[in-house]
Amino acid sequence: MAGDTRRAARRCFNRVACAFGFAVWVCSVAAVELSPLEQDGQRIYLRGESPSGARITARLGLGGLELAGASVACGNCHGEDGRGRSEGGVQPSDIRWSELTKAHGHQHAYGRRHGPFDEQHLWRALMQGEDPDGNALDPAMPRFSMSAKDLHALSAYLKKLESMLDPGLETDTIRIGTLLPQNGPLAPLGESLRAMWVGYFAALNERGGIHGRRLELVPQALPADPALAATQLQAFLADGRIFALLAPLSAGIEAELSAAAKAAQVPVIGPLTVWPEDVRASNPQVFHLLPGVTELALALARHAARQVGAPGRPIAVWHPDTPFGRATAQSVKARLQEAGWAASVSVPFLAPGASHDGLAAALRQREVAAVLVAGAGAELTALASSATRLGWNPQLLVPGPIAPRDLFVLPAAFQTKVTLAYPTSPHDQRSEAVRDYTALLPAGSPRANQAPPMAAYAAGLLLTEALKRTGRDLSRRKLLATLEAVQGFETGLVPPLSYNADRRIGALGAYLLELDLEGKDLRPLQGYVALP
Repeated sequence: MAGDTRRAARRCFNRVACAFGFAVWVCSVAAVELSPLEQDGQRIYLRGESPSGARITARLGLGGLELAGASVACGNCHGEDGRGRSEGGVQPSDIRWSELTKAHGHQHAYGRRHGPFDEQHLWRALMQGEDPDGNALDPAMPRFSMSAKDLHALSAYLKKLESMLDPGLETDTIRIGTLLPQNGPLAPLGESLRAMWVGYFAALNERGGIHGRRLELVPQALPADPALAATQLQAFLADGRIFALLAPLSAGIEAELSAAAKAAQVPVIGPLTVWPEDVRASNPQVFHLLPGVTELALALARHAARQVGAPGRPIAVWHPDTPFGRATAQSVKARLQEAGWAASVSVPFLAPGASHDGLAAALRQREVAAVLVAGAGAELTALASSATRLGWNPQLLVPGPIAPRDLFVLPAAFQTKVTLAYPTSPHDQRSEAVRDYTALLPAGSPRANQAPPMAAYAAGLLLTEALKRTGRDLSRRKLLATLEAVQGFETGLVPPLSYNADRRIGALGAYLLELDLEGKDLRPLQGYVALP
């Protein structure tokens, strides 16, 4: 029985540490400022480490197993909020100071009663395993050995613990930020999104908010210049005003957003970009809804590898001749081998208006089987025309979000030779979800491309659901844990969303369509293709 208790206790103590790591706790910016002594106590509570380098150890269970303090830090089991959570049959106590010092004391399960704690009683509980009336605590509670200085710091932090809230979070408010373009061609879209969020948050608040908290929108307008936008973004996330960032328009500053979110420990839900981080090395703070160009390119390459039937022939990755374009090409090439392409070659875009005859001849000479477009701005018609004159008709693979507008004027020789990949399809859209979304759009909002605002609205539904599932006892860490547990969440607008500790793109797959040049249409090749 004692062994079972020890195992349950160890599971409880290690549960949070294994899942999230202590760094997230320590890096979080507190809404309440801590004194140097309280900061030392926070480190002891969350990490089991003495700021002075002194030794902290603990004996666990009836057998007196000695462990390093870092293995049994208080926060591992009692939680970063001190409330305690049941784990494996063990119920850790609520150790918030207001709870410990209740004038009438406490009555625990199995009949144990005792009076209120004070600082000296707390120290005795930690060191000797006794409550204020001298009763032995549960064997699952470690008996610590630490210096008087560390005990004093720990009790100072416990007195402050229940007033600690993450930035942007108050007892009655959750402040949610978003990034909107201040000027430039995306400004009308930004205004539509702002109006949509105002209406969406107002409707939520009229229904009582989320667990008694109202949602407050904190928009940040960004200039069109990427360098200035990156600077303002970093300042916005660092100042501690917001709890999370929702559907930011991050085109051109994707890398800066990722770095700033990680530095400030701000959860980001549904960035509006076609260039999300590599799914295998994504930022743990950022949850994308849909795949980007790299993932869509992989879906196309996997399909073409099965269709072309020429595994020994190379695939050309056609990309913008810019630092970002070259980096994207390298990322795509690294993924092609797993899709079945043994050889690939990087090919930069030519200058606008340049002849593509030489390029087509060079690719034909290399027996390239397919050309994969990996960036906006490809002069696909020019390449296809040059290729037709040479009698060379490779497969053309194009991620839908960056497809050029003149696809339907390609030479007839490319009938059935052009495949596109899109992250969503009209089949994903449910009438009731579309109705609710459309009702929030302001009169006169742009209707040409509904994909960004629709994806933004879906991100809002995901955030709302995650906040509800997390509960009243909310923190950024807990929100991230809730999002990681989302499986098959239906927004009615995009494919079902699923995440885990290693997956930060919710709908990781694509719809493949074939270009019908004769009928001026797109024909579905198959249903939704999930990526590994």
